[in-house]
Amino acid sequence: MSHFEDIEKPSNESDVEIDDSELDENEDVFAGPEKNLMPELPFEQEVSENDIRSVIEKFARNFAEVYPSSGPALYMGPLNEAMNHSLDDSVDRRPLLLYLHRNSTPSTHLFCKNILCNNEIINYIESNYLVWAWDCTRDANYQRFLLMLLEHAGPNVTATVVKIPIDDYPQLICLLYDQGQINAIKVIYNSDDSTSPDEIYMHLLNTREQFNSPMEIVHNEIHNLSVVFSDSWSPPPSQLQILDQQTDEFRNVASYFADNHFRIVHIERIENKTWRKIYKEEKKTIDKRLCFNQTDCVLFHGCLRKASEEILQRGFNTRIVGIHGTDYGDGFYFSTNPMRSYMYALPDLSRWGERTMLVCHVIIGNTRHDHSMMETYGIQYDSVTDGSEIYVVSSNRQILPEYRVTYKYIS
Repeated sequence: MSHFEDIEKPSNESDVEIDDSELDENEDVFAGPEKNLMPELPFEQEVSENDIRSVIEKFARNFAEVYPSSGPALYMGPLNEAMNHSLDDSVDRRPLLLYLHRNSTPSTHLFCKNILCNNEIINYIESNYLVWAWDCTRDANYQRFLLMLLEHAGPNVTATVVKIPIDDYPQLICLLYDQGQINAIKVIYNSDDSTSPDEIYMHLLNTREQFNSPMEIVHNEIHNLSVVFSDSWSPPPSQLQILDQQTDEFRNVASYFADNHFRIVHIERIENKTWRKIYKEEKKTIDKRLCFNQTDCVLFHGCLRKASEEILQRGFNTRIVGIHGTDYGDGFYFSTNPMRSYMYALPDLSRWGERTMLVCHVIIGNTRHDHSMMETYGIQYDSVTDGSEIYVVSSNRQILPEYRVTYKYIS
């Protein structure tokens, strides 16, 4: 028997029902992307913990103004505090449930009405979870959320969230510990689930059971694969030279970013004689082994500005492994398409939303399709690929960053 058989046709005044007049009165919230539950936090604005607390309080107030029920009680504080009060609480440890709102998607209103305003779901969530909410309708707020998640939950969790298409929102993401690491589990598996109270209730039950038995978690959403890192060599620091926009060199690099969404701020040539020499020697070795000299190609690597600085100082480091996902193993991820790499080029809030992408030569050599190991059945592979746009390598010797492109993304 369904737990919520009366959800669509309430039989008493305590059940949730929103008629057209209520929506008319509150159309400012649902009118479109310009009207949100949370005010926009611009890139250039420095945001304090009090600012975060203030916008979440506004989220809760706006939600309560539209719906008869205010939904589950939210944690009124920054993400890191919510994590401390849930995952690390010594008295009442519980999983952290992230509600990611987006009011411009068709399923959001039904989700808020049928799920977040359902008394049984509210009671279960408040007894078993701590809830933190964020409005991702505005691109600036969505990117700020990813930055907070990267800083406090780590690259694996951030990669899991980034892979969810924004049009699939709203989302419920559960954060929990698994073998000493923070992992993320989607509560909404597909768009049909987002308006089914029974499905959401069962997912919440199952997720809570996984939290109670962390050693038995089945990784349906996160696959921790691995590749063998072939060496630990790191290059010396690189030097940068800003290109004149009137030169052919600038125009050639800019041609990779011909999409109208990219507005280039400047392009820097990366100069590192030692790294280039090692790269050429590695390519010569692989060319000889494969009896083939077209073993490398131009690929793109989107990253945080700070991460690019670290790469230019010490090369690609194992500490950044995972931020671009682990679907094809733990390695350094590149793409043939800058639009694919764009999602990992998170904006630098201190530089007015500027983003960073590295244009690199990468030796892909003998590449393995859809596999996480660089060496299989005695065959040596130089890279892993999805067969389309993604390539993964594990050595700095196979990577030569040529240019750092600073740009803004115009939606």
